[in-house]
Amino acid sequence: MKRSVKSGADSSVYRRLIFFTVFALVVLPFTTSFNEALTKMVERLEIVSAIQSSVAPLTVRGVTGILGFLGIPCVASGSSVYLTEAWMPLAIYVNWNCIGWQSVILLALTFVTGLQGDYTFRSKMLVVVLGLEGTLIVNIVRIVIPTLLAYGFGRLPAIFFHDYIGALITLIWLSSFWYFAFNRILVKDGGG
Repeated sequence: MKRSVKSGADSSVYRRLIFFTVFALVVLPFTTSFNEALTKMVERLEIVSAIQSSVAPLTVRGVTGILGFLGIPCVASGSSVYLTEAWMPLAIYVNWNCIGWQSVILLALTFVTGLQGDYTFRSKMLVVVLGLEGTLIVNIVRIVIPTLLAYGFGRLPAIFFHDYIGALITLIWLSSFWYFAFNRILVKDGGG
């Protein structure tokens, strides 16, 4: 299967993705600052309770599985991970806002831009599937890391990671994913 040389249209897609990344980095401090206030407002919506009662417990089970694999004694209960090694378990509550809905929206926005062009349907679908799977994994890792930080170093490093570095990891993931997608997955449609 031959890959064609990148055209001017591809470079405009790259420029749009770079612009989107720069825009996201500029907006990131403002988004992070107002995230708690927005969370409180949005929590009143009906869909939030559905997400909290269905998606958050599944995410918690994924986090607990990884922590267990790493040898950290823990249990999942609803939307919480309990680290059980100490005399009193450390509870890590996974809010609907922590499960990564923002990164799924960012991924969807990049799909709108990144999948423009004359690529095969199969390669576009592969990009969508791998993007969703990768984003799910990144979101779980974004919960595992602050949990490990809370376990080993206390609450403050965990909160710092959660509030600031976690969002940066999402941007790094999306940039890396699209670099890989453009260079290894997306195939030009030769059908004309």
